[in-house]
Amino acid sequence: MEASQSNHQDERAYSLAKEALTYISKFRTPPTPDVYEVWYRYVEGENVAIKQQLLHAMNNSESVSARQLQELRKQFLDSSDASAANTKISEQLATEILGLQTLIISQENANQKFGGSIELASARLNHESVTPAEITQCLTSVLQENASIQKQMSEMSTKLTSSKSQMQGLRATLEELHAEVNTDPLTRVGNRRLFDSTISKANQTRTDDPSDYLILVDLDNFKQINDTHGHSTGDDVLRFVASTLKKQAEDTTVTRFGGDEFAVFIRREPDEVRHFSDELCRFFSNNDLTVRTTGEKLGALTISVGAALLRRDDCSESWFVRADRLLYSAKSGGRNRAMVERKNSANATTPSH
Repeated sequence: MEASQSNHQDERAYSLAKEALTYISKFRTPPTPDVYEVWYRYVEGENVAIKQQLLHAMNNSESVSARQLQELRKQFLDSSDASAANTKISEQLATEILGLQTLIISQENANQKFGGSIELASARLNHESVTPAEITQCLTSVLQENASIQKQMSEMSTKLTSSKSQMQGLRATLEELHAEVNTDPLTRVGNRRLFDSTISKANQTRTDDPSDYLILVDLDNFKQINDTHGHSTGDDVLRFVASTLKKQAEDTTVTRFGGDEFAVFIRREPDEVRHFSDELCRFFSNNDLTVRTTGEKLGALTISVGAALLRRDDCSESWFVRADRLLYSAKSGGRNRAMVERKNSANATTPSH
């Protein structure tokens, strides 16, 4: 039975490998180990994020680049360094906390010992037959214990200050690491991990009168920019779009969902979301871009937008699917427009520009 199971696993692995190579050939991506690993995980289907990302790219732009695959690998498969750093910092924090506990216990023991010395001295001094020598001895003992505990308290204060500084530094490093893990390295907005956690949190914390919107933003004809001007210029465009989204929506969560797709989580009334989405389209279409290195004119960049309202019966997937369909409607309707879902309605509207 074990041999049969092993043979079945071998056959499945061979089938997955063959299918992964088929995608490498179909999309003309280099057959490097990194690229192959992403395609293998895609056909395997266990990594949902990679599956969704590549399906989205293949359905919308009908192309997948090596850069996209390398970014997916970095986001979802190459997290060992971050995990190791996170574990190391957590261990250091645990060590500092244990050290603090030891200091506190030591101080408590010293306080108890000093209290015992005071009680003993008090009892001897209150005795009717106490002698001057005993009085001197009691006072000397109490003063020695006091000096000892004062010294210990001084040392403890120094250690506490040092430990506090260490813990603050470790916490800051941990926060930076957490932020880095959730940040897209190219555009410096949130990555797919942050997208997944934000959409999940929004579903868990929805209110009775929901006004949470998921806005998907897709660059129109972005592939032409890469093909005509190169990936370096394409990267500059992506960075420009990301920084613009952050500026236009300062109190929102902005993430890069895929290659040239962004997501904005915003809490507004429908009319405000419609105005915000229309203004985004208008901003990009009214501003001509220039290649930073050569000064060559790129012309205006246009975007398509789909915005879906979080409903009471939504799950993360249904909310995203509806926003994605609205985005597709905006693209199929001519691009450079926004489709925004109205409150308590599946109807959507298009901008008047």
